[in-house]
Amino acid sequence: MAEDWPAAEVEIRSGWRLAWSEGVTRRANSAVCLEPGAPVGVVEEFYRARGAAPCVQIWPNDGETDDRLALHGYGVERAAQVMVRDLAERPPQPRRADVTVTSRPDDAWRALWGESGRSPEHVPALHRILERAPAVGYALDRSGAARGCAVLNGEWAGVYAMATRPADRGRGLAGAVLESLLEWAAAKGAACSYLLVEQDNAVAQRVYKRAGFALECAYGYRVGPAEPDGGARRPR
Repeated sequence: MAEDWPAAEVEIRSGWRLAWSEGVTRRANSAVCLEPGAPVGVVEEFYRARGAAPCVQIWPNDGETDDRLALHGYGVERAAQVMVRDLAERPPQPRRADVTVTSRPDDAWRALWGESGRSPEHVPALHRILERAPAVGYALDRSGAARGCAVLNGEWAGVYAMATRPADRGRGLAGAVLESLLEWAAAKGAACSYLLVEQDNAVAQRVYKRAGFALECAYGYRVGPAEPDGGARRPR
């Protein structure tokens, strides 16, 4: 995930991996604990120096870190699921003629950021994240109503930035985009795929389960205040 959604700035310090990317998306603006007992103050110093709330990813084996952050007053952010699919288990379906996969996003692909809840001012930073990724395929339905992208990294392909216009949901467009991305990734040598979906997004989870994805694990975030005595500005 860290390589496929790469931050602009990464530091390994005092048992932490600290990442920062203009405050846009939690994944690219959060810390990961690498060593048990790593000092929380290092995380707070890093993010507060950038005017942001200290934010830490919590994975299934991070119980000790989770407990320590709770004692420091860090709040729980909503969790997400990691879903995976072995591309060899079931051959990808033939790519639909009305979905194209290209190496660069066009204006129609970019226009759908709003449907995924992203503010217009965040869009340039989101594209800078994708430009740092190893290799990306951008899929778009011909009508411009649905899109997504896949980041290819060795045998793995991560699916990101899926979006469908509300008026066009329920027509199978997201599934068609997803299958086209997986077919593209398999043709490039990917053997497995993963995606991330918020735990309370039951509609998206159904789409992904129909496409053959299964739950691998869940993760979340602990977020502290941006200032020792103040409120937090949390990355989306």
